[in-house]
Amino acid sequence: MSSAHRVGKLEAPRVIAIASAPMPAPGPKDVLIRVGASGICGTDLSFFRSGSVPSGSILGHEFVGTVVAIGSDVSNIALGSRVTANPMASGLGLGKVAGAFADYMVIPNAVADQTVFALPDGLPNRIAALIEPFAVGLHAVNRGRAQAGDKVVVFGAGPIGLCVLIALRARGIDQVLVIDPSPMRLSAALHLGALAVHEPKTGSSSAFIAHHFGKKEVSFANRPIAQATLAFDCAGTASVLDDGLHALATGGRFVIVADPHALVLPDLRLVMLQELSVTGAVGYGDEFSEAVSMITAGTVNLAPLITHTFPLTQLADAFATQMDPQTAIKVIVSMDEG
Repeated sequence: MSSAHRVGKLEAPRVIAIASAPMPAPGPKDVLIRVGASGICGTDLSFFRSGSVPSGSILGHEFVGTVVAIGSDVSNIALGSRVTANPMASGLGLGKVAGAFADYMVIPNAVADQTVFALPDGLPNRIAALIEPFAVGLHAVNRGRAQAGDKVVVFGAGPIGLCVLIALRARGIDQVLVIDPSPMRLSAALHLGALAVHEPKTGSSSAFIAHHFGKKEVSFANRPIAQATLAFDCAGTASVLDDGLHALATGGRFVIVADPHALVLPDLRLVMLQELSVTGAVGYGDEFSEAVSMITAGTVNLAPLITHTFPLTQLADAFATQMDPQTAIKVIVSMDEG
Protein backbone atom coordinates (compact mmCIF):
# COMPACT_ATOMS: atom_id res chain seq x y z
CA MET A 1 0.00 0.00 0.00
CA SER A 2 1.30 3.45 -0.89
CA SER A 3 2.51 5.83 1.83
CA ALA A 4 0.36 8.67 0.43
CA HIS A 5 -3.05 9.12 -1.18
CA ARG A 6 -5.18 11.80 -2.82
CA VAL A 7 -7.55 13.96 -0.77
CA GLY A 8 -9.90 16.81 -1.64
CA LYS A 9 -9.33 19.71 0.75
CA LEU A 10 -11.62 22.67 1.29
CA GLU A 11 -9.01 25.43 1.43
CA ALA A 12 -11.35 28.44 1.59
CA PRO A 13 -14.96 29.29 0.70
CA ARG A 14 -15.65 27.88 -2.79
CA VAL A 15 -12.05 26.68 -3.12
CA ILE A 16 -11.52 22.94 -3.07
CA ALA A 17 -8.33 21.28 -4.32
CA ILE A 18 -6.80 17.85 -4.71
CA ALA A 19 -3.66 17.29 -2.63
CA SER A 20 -1.41 14.44 -1.54
CA ALA A 21 -1.63 13.40 2.12
CA PRO A 22 -0.02 10.70 4.27
CA MET A 23 -1.88 7.41 4.27
CA PRO A 24 -4.18 7.32 7.32
CA ALA A 25 -3.77 4.47 9.81
CA PRO A 26 -6.60 2.96 11.86
CA GLY A 27 -6.43 2.92 15.65
CA PRO A 28 -7.38 -0.17 17.69
CA LYS A 29 -11.13 0.53 17.36
CA ASP A 30 -11.08 1.76 13.75
CA VAL A 31 -11.12 0.42 10.21
CA LEU A 32 -9.40 1.80 7.12
CA ILE A 33 -11.33 1.71 3.87
CA ARG A 34 -10.49 2.38 0.27
CA VAL A 35 -13.27 4.74 -0.80
CA GLY A 36 -15.24 3.67 -3.85
CA ALA A 37 -17.64 6.59 -4.25
CA SER A 38 -19.09 9.50 -2.32
CA GLY A 39 -22.07 11.75 -2.97
CA ILE A 40 -22.11 15.53 -2.58
CA CYS A 41 -24.64 16.52 0.08
CA GLY A 42 -26.40 19.82 0.73
CA THR A 43 -24.36 20.02 3.93
CA ASP A 44 -21.18 19.76 1.86
CA LEU A 45 -22.45 22.62 -0.31
CA SER A 46 -23.15 24.71 2.76
CA PHE A 47 -19.58 24.21 4.02
CA PHE A 48 -18.28 24.85 0.49
CA ARG A 49 -20.11 28.17 0.24
CA SER A 50 -19.32 29.42 3.72
CA GLY A 51 -16.01 27.81 4.59
CA SER A 52 -17.46 27.26 8.08
CA VAL A 53 -15.22 24.27 8.76
CA PRO A 54 -11.45 24.40 9.42
CA SER A 55 -9.33 25.15 6.36
CA GLY A 56 -8.06 21.90 4.86
CA SER A 57 -11.11 19.88 5.92
CA ILE A 58 -11.88 16.77 3.89
CA LEU A 59 -15.62 16.62 3.34
CA GLY A 60 -17.81 13.73 2.18
CA HIS A 61 -20.09 11.57 4.32
CA GLU A 62 -22.31 9.74 1.79
CA PHE A 63 -19.96 6.94 0.81
CA VAL A 64 -19.12 3.32 0.18
CA GLY A 65 -15.73 1.63 0.39
CA THR A 66 -13.78 -1.58 0.90
CA VAL A 67 -12.14 -2.50 4.21
CA VAL A 68 -8.36 -2.75 3.78
CA ALA A 69 -7.14 -2.65 7.41
CA ILE A 70 -8.75 -3.42 10.76
CA GLY A 71 -7.89 -2.25 14.26
CA SER A 72 -6.94 -4.85 16.86
CA ASP A 73 -10.12 -4.34 18.92
CA VAL A 74 -12.58 -4.53 16.00
CA SER A 75 -14.66 -7.67 15.55
CA ASN A 76 -17.24 -8.90 13.03
CA ILE A 77 -15.91 -6.69 10.23
CA ALA A 78 -13.96 -8.60 7.59
CA LEU A 79 -11.05 -7.51 5.43
CA GLY A 80 -12.24 -7.01 1.87
CA SER A 81 -15.85 -6.38 2.84
CA ARG A 82 -17.76 -3.53 1.22
CA VAL A 83 -19.17 -1.13 3.80
CA THR A 84 -20.78 2.19 4.46
CA ALA A 85 -21.02 3.99 7.79
CA ASN A 86 -23.35 6.17 9.80
CA PRO A 87 -21.58 9.55 9.77
CA MET A 88 -23.76 11.00 12.51
CA ALA A 89 -22.15 8.57 14.95
CA SER A 90 -18.66 9.97 14.42
CA GLY A 91 -18.73 13.28 12.56
CA LEU A 92 -17.19 11.74 9.45
CA GLY A 93 -16.76 14.31 6.70
CA LEU A 94 -18.47 17.04 8.70
CA GLY A 95 -15.39 19.09 9.52
CA LYS A 96 -14.38 17.01 12.55
CA VAL A 97 -13.14 13.74 11.09
CA ALA A 98 -11.62 13.41 7.61
CA GLY A 99 -14.28 12.38 5.13
CA ALA A 100 -14.75 10.45 1.93
CA PHE A 101 -13.49 12.81 -0.77
CA ALA A 102 -10.23 10.88 -0.66
CA ASP A 103 -8.76 7.58 -1.79
CA TYR A 104 -8.69 6.24 1.77
CA MET A 105 -10.42 7.14 5.03
CA VAL A 106 -10.56 5.89 8.60
CA ILE A 107 -13.92 5.01 10.12
CA PRO A 108 -13.49 5.54 13.87
CA ASN A 109 -15.13 3.37 16.53
CA ALA A 110 -16.18 0.76 14.00
CA VAL A 111 -18.96 -1.47 15.31
CA ALA A 112 -20.68 -3.85 12.94
CA ASP A 113 -24.36 -3.06 12.29
CA GLN A 114 -24.20 0.03 14.50
CA THR A 115 -21.70 2.42 12.95
CA VAL A 116 -20.45 0.26 10.05
CA PHE A 117 -22.77 -1.67 7.75
CA ALA A 118 -21.73 -4.45 5.38
CA LEU A 119 -23.05 -4.26 1.82
CA PRO A 120 -23.43 -6.95 -0.84
CA ASP A 121 -20.84 -7.06 -3.61
CA GLY A 122 -23.51 -6.68 -6.28
CA LEU A 123 -24.70 -3.26 -5.09
CA PRO A 124 -23.14 -0.62 -7.37
CA ASN A 125 -20.95 1.97 -5.64
CA ARG A 126 -22.99 4.90 -6.90
CA ILE A 127 -26.21 3.42 -5.45
CA ALA A 128 -24.55 2.48 -2.15
CA ALA A 129 -23.42 6.11 -1.80
CA LEU A 130 -27.10 7.12 -1.63
CA ILE A 131 -27.90 5.13 1.51
CA GLU A 132 -27.23 8.10 3.81
CA PRO A 133 -29.50 10.64 2.05
CA PHE A 134 -32.22 8.02 1.68
CA ALA A 135 -32.05 7.44 5.45
CA VAL A 136 -32.69 11.17 5.92
CA GLY A 137 -35.79 11.00 3.71
CA LEU A 138 -37.00 7.84 5.42
CA HIS A 139 -36.60 9.46 8.84
CA ALA A 140 -38.66 12.46 7.70
CA VAL A 141 -41.44 10.16 6.51
CA ASN A 142 -41.41 8.34 9.84
CA ARG A 143 -41.47 11.63 11.74
CA GLY A 144 -44.53 12.63 9.73
CA ARG A 145 -46.33 9.40 10.69
CA ALA A 146 -47.10 8.83 7.01
CA GLN A 147 -49.86 6.32 6.45
CA ALA A 148 -52.01 4.89 3.68
CA GLY A 149 -54.59 7.38 2.48
CA ASP A 150 -52.51 10.47 3.26
CA LYS A 151 -52.66 13.35 0.79
CA VAL A 152 -49.10 14.62 0.72
CA VAL A 153 -47.23 17.66 -0.56
CA VAL A 154 -43.43 17.66 -0.85
CA PHE A 155 -41.95 21.14 -1.22
CA GLY A 156 -38.51 20.81 -2.81
CA ALA A 157 -37.37 18.16 -5.27
CA GLY A 158 -33.69 18.08 -4.44
CA PRO A 159 -32.09 14.80 -3.38
CA ILE A 160 -33.76 14.78 0.05
CA GLY A 161 -37.18 15.78 -1.24
CA LEU A 162 -37.01 13.03 -3.86
CA CYS A 163 -35.88 10.55 -1.20
CA VAL A 164 -38.97 11.53 0.80
CA LEU A 165 -41.06 10.85 -2.32
CA ILE A 166 -39.40 7.46 -2.84
CA ALA A 167 -39.95 6.49 0.80
CA LEU A 168 -43.60 7.55 0.63
CA ARG A 169 -44.19 5.50 -2.51
CA ALA A 170 -42.48 2.51 -0.88
CA ARG A 171 -45.07 2.82 1.91
CA GLY A 172 -47.84 2.57 -0.66
CA ILE A 173 -48.80 6.26 -0.51
CA ASP A 174 -49.74 7.29 -4.05
CA GLN A 175 -51.22 10.78 -3.59
CA VAL A 176 -48.02 12.83 -3.49
CA LEU A 177 -47.66 16.27 -5.05
CA VAL A 178 -44.19 17.74 -5.58
CA ILE A 179 -43.38 21.46 -5.92
CA ASP A 180 -40.01 22.80 -7.11
CA PRO A 181 -38.70 25.57 -9.42
CA SER A 182 -36.54 23.16 -11.47
CA PRO A 183 -38.30 21.51 -14.44
CA MET A 184 -35.59 18.86 -14.58
CA ARG A 185 -36.14 17.87 -10.96
CA LEU A 186 -39.91 17.89 -11.42
CA SER A 187 -39.51 15.50 -14.35
CA ALA A 188 -37.57 13.18 -12.04
CA ALA A 189 -40.36 13.42 -9.46
CA LEU A 190 -42.92 12.29 -12.03
CA HIS A 191 -40.65 9.41 -13.02
CA LEU A 192 -40.41 8.42 -9.36
CA GLY A 193 -44.16 8.28 -8.89
CA ALA A 194 -45.46 11.74 -7.99
CA LEU A 195 -49.16 12.20 -8.70
CA ALA A 196 -48.53 15.67 -10.15
CA VAL A 197 -45.84 18.36 -10.02
CA HIS A 198 -45.81 22.16 -9.99
CA GLU A 199 -43.32 24.90 -10.84
CA PRO A 200 -44.13 27.90 -8.59
CA LYS A 201 -43.38 30.58 -11.18
CA THR A 202 -46.18 29.20 -13.37
CA GLY A 203 -48.87 29.96 -10.78
CA SER A 204 -50.04 29.66 -7.19
CA SER A 205 -48.79 26.62 -5.30
CA SER A 206 -51.84 26.83 -3.01
CA ALA A 207 -54.18 26.73 -6.02
CA PHE A 208 -52.27 23.74 -7.44
CA ILE A 209 -52.63 21.81 -4.19
CA ALA A 210 -56.29 22.79 -3.85
CA HIS A 211 -56.96 21.61 -7.41
CA HIS A 212 -55.84 18.09 -6.49
CA PHE A 213 -56.85 17.81 -2.83
CA GLY A 214 -59.72 20.27 -2.50
CA LYS A 215 -59.96 23.46 -0.45
CA LYS A 216 -61.86 25.03 2.41
CA GLU A 217 -62.75 28.68 2.95
CA VAL A 218 -62.05 29.87 6.49
CA SER A 219 -62.54 33.30 8.01
CA PHE A 220 -59.12 33.44 9.68
CA ALA A 221 -56.97 32.99 6.54
CA ASN A 222 -56.38 35.35 3.65
CA ARG A 223 -56.85 32.58 1.10
CA PRO A 224 -58.55 29.16 0.94
CA ILE A 225 -56.91 26.33 2.87
CA ALA A 226 -55.99 23.31 0.75
CA GLN A 227 -56.85 19.91 2.16
CA ALA A 228 -53.62 17.93 2.23
CA THR A 229 -53.04 15.84 5.35
CA LEU A 230 -49.23 15.85 5.37
CA ALA A 231 -46.59 18.24 4.01
CA PHE A 232 -42.79 18.21 3.95
CA ASP A 233 -40.59 21.30 3.72
CA CYS A 234 -37.50 20.10 1.87
CA ALA A 235 -36.74 23.58 0.50
CA GLY A 236 -36.06 25.80 3.51
CA THR A 237 -37.60 29.10 2.36
CA ALA A 238 -40.05 31.44 4.06
CA SER A 239 -42.56 31.10 1.23
CA VAL A 240 -42.64 27.33 1.65
CA LEU A 241 -43.38 27.65 5.37
CA ASP A 242 -46.33 29.86 4.51
CA ASP A 243 -47.57 27.69 1.63
CA GLY A 244 -47.13 24.56 3.73
CA LEU A 245 -49.36 25.79 6.54
CA HIS A 246 -51.99 26.90 4.01
CA ALA A 247 -51.85 23.46 2.38
CA LEU A 248 -53.06 21.47 5.37
CA ALA A 249 -56.53 20.45 6.46
CA THR A 250 -57.49 20.56 10.13
CA GLY A 251 -55.25 18.17 12.07
CA GLY A 252 -52.64 18.05 9.31
CA ARG A 253 -48.95 17.35 9.89
CA PHE A 254 -46.09 19.53 8.67
CA VAL A 255 -42.53 18.17 8.74
CA ILE A 256 -39.65 20.66 8.46
CA VAL A 257 -36.74 18.78 6.90
CA ALA A 258 -34.69 21.59 5.32
CA ASP A 259 -32.79 24.15 7.35
CA PRO A 260 -35.10 27.21 7.35
CA HIS A 261 -32.39 29.64 6.30
CA ALA A 262 -34.82 32.55 6.31
CA LEU A 263 -35.44 33.06 10.01
CA VAL A 264 -39.02 34.25 9.54
CA LEU A 265 -41.91 32.74 11.46
CA PRO A 266 -45.00 31.85 9.41
CA ASP A 267 -48.55 32.59 10.57
CA LEU A 268 -48.59 30.46 13.72
CA ARG A 269 -52.24 31.35 14.26
CA LEU A 270 -53.01 28.78 11.56
CA VAL A 271 -51.17 26.14 13.59
CA MET A 272 -53.40 26.85 16.58
CA LEU A 273 -56.75 27.29 14.83
CA GLN A 274 -56.21 24.33 12.49
CA GLU A 275 -54.70 22.16 15.25
CA LEU A 276 -51.71 21.38 13.03
CA SER A 277 -48.74 19.33 14.16
CA VAL A 278 -45.40 20.87 13.18
CA THR A 279 -42.43 18.50 13.49
CA GLY A 280 -38.72 18.79 12.79
CA ALA A 281 -36.68 16.02 11.18
CA VAL A 282 -32.88 15.99 11.39
CA GLY A 283 -30.74 13.14 10.10
CA TYR A 284 -31.93 9.70 11.14
CA GLY A 285 -32.01 7.22 13.98
CA ASP A 286 -32.75 3.57 13.36
CA GLU A 287 -33.57 4.47 9.77
CA PHE A 288 -29.95 4.06 8.67
CA SER A 289 -30.09 0.29 9.03
CA GLU A 290 -33.62 0.29 7.56
CA ALA A 291 -32.34 2.23 4.55
CA VAL A 292 -29.51 -0.27 4.07
CA SER A 293 -32.02 -3.13 4.11
CA MET A 294 -34.45 -1.47 1.68
CA ILE A 295 -31.76 -0.54 -0.83
CA THR A 296 -29.91 -3.86 -0.74
CA ALA A 297 -33.23 -5.73 -1.11
CA GLY A 298 -34.14 -3.65 -4.15
CA THR A 299 -37.29 -2.31 -2.47
CA VAL A 300 -36.49 1.17 -3.75
CA ASN A 301 -34.76 2.43 -6.89
CA LEU A 302 -32.49 5.42 -6.27
CA ALA A 303 -30.68 5.37 -9.62
CA PRO A 304 -32.86 8.15 -11.15
CA LEU A 305 -31.44 10.59 -8.58
CA ILE A 306 -27.95 10.38 -10.07
CA THR A 307 -27.42 12.92 -12.83
CA HIS A 308 -23.61 13.21 -12.88
CA THR A 309 -20.51 11.23 -11.93
CA PHE A 310 -17.05 12.82 -11.66
CA PRO A 311 -13.63 11.39 -10.83
CA LEU A 312 -11.93 12.65 -7.67
CA THR A 313 -9.52 14.67 -9.84
CA GLN A 314 -12.50 16.80 -10.94
CA LEU A 315 -13.89 17.41 -7.44
CA ALA A 316 -14.10 21.19 -7.97
CA ASP A 317 -16.16 20.64 -11.14
CA ALA A 318 -18.36 18.18 -9.26
CA PHE A 319 -19.15 20.80 -6.62
CA ALA A 320 -19.84 23.45 -9.24
CA THR A 321 -22.27 21.09 -10.97
CA GLN A 322 -24.05 20.14 -7.76
CA MET A 323 -24.55 23.85 -7.04
CA ASP A 324 -26.89 24.21 -10.05
CA PRO A 325 -30.36 22.79 -9.32
CA GLN A 326 -31.41 23.35 -12.92
CA THR A 327 -28.96 20.75 -14.22
CA ALA A 328 -28.15 18.40 -11.32
CA ILE A 329 -29.95 16.33 -8.73
CA LYS A 330 -27.26 14.16 -7.18
CA VAL A 331 -23.59 14.27 -8.13
CA ILE A 332 -21.42 11.26 -7.30
CA VAL A 333 -17.64 11.40 -6.99
CA SER A 334 -15.98 8.13 -7.97
CA MET A 335 -12.50 7.28 -6.72
CA ASP A 336 -12.22 4.48 -9.28
CA GLU A 337 -12.00 6.98 -12.13
CA GLY A 338 -9.05 9.26 -12.86
